[in-house]
Amino acid sequence: MLKFFRRIRLKLLDNGNLKRYLIYAFGEILLVVIGILIALQVNNLNENRKIRVNEGRLLNDLIIEIEDDFKSINYNIARHSEAMNSCKVLLDIFNKNIDYNDSLSFHLAAVHYYTVFISNMGAYESLKSKGFETISNKELRFEIINLYEKWYPILRNNDNILSEDIFHIKRNFNQTHFDKFQLFEVIPEGFRYNGEMIPNNFNQLKNNAEYKYFLKSLLASHSSVISLNRLINKKAENVIDKSRVEIQKLK
Repeated sequence: MLKFFRRIRLKLLDNGNLKRYLIYAFGEILLVVIGILIALQVNNLNENRKIRVNEGRLLNDLIIEIEDDFKSINYNIARHSEAMNSCKVLLDIFNKNIDYNDSLSFHLAAVHYYTVFISNMGAYESLKSKGFETISNKELRFEIINLYEKWYPILRNNDNILSEDIFHIKRNFNQTHFDKFQLFEVIPEGFRYNGEMIPNNFNQLKNNAEYKYFLKSLLASHSSVISLNRLINKKAENVIDKSRVEIQKLK
């Protein structure tokens, strides 16, 4: 092909037709430039396709991880709901001055339930290493960062505050007022809440102002943690919904 073009140029020069030679030379240069531009465009299209594929895979990995986080969130909501209910049961019994029965040992233990939020961070750490700009949708990018950098830490912090309050009660009150103290039992899958606490003197416990304060404080704390878990659940669901829409756009 190159020899063919060279013969044409030489023929035009030999014929002394400079004007036609210049026009031809310009056309040849133009063809080369167009060829280069087409090659660059094809290369850009291929690179953009790779970028879209990588973004889609990363969003899909985030969806899988967040959906797994729901298990921890829903488990935590269930445990704190049990604790809230037990706080209400005991406060009601104290107010009505009802005598002790064996079923109360469960409620006396359940008020101490605490949880630790465990989230999957692999896909998010991968996003951080590749650069947040990997997510082309700015609004979605912000919501993902907000979920992992703001709301997840807030939830963990609230879990820590509540667990510290419970440990304080265990160390400074329970050991002198209860004969038996068991919050959960170990099973092959890990552990499950199946505790009971038996008071040394239930009548004294009913009239103990400090213990009533503990119950009211724990009631409020469990309620707060439940509300926060539900809020974060909604924010996580919103990230998943928008991620799925974005994945469809990237295909």
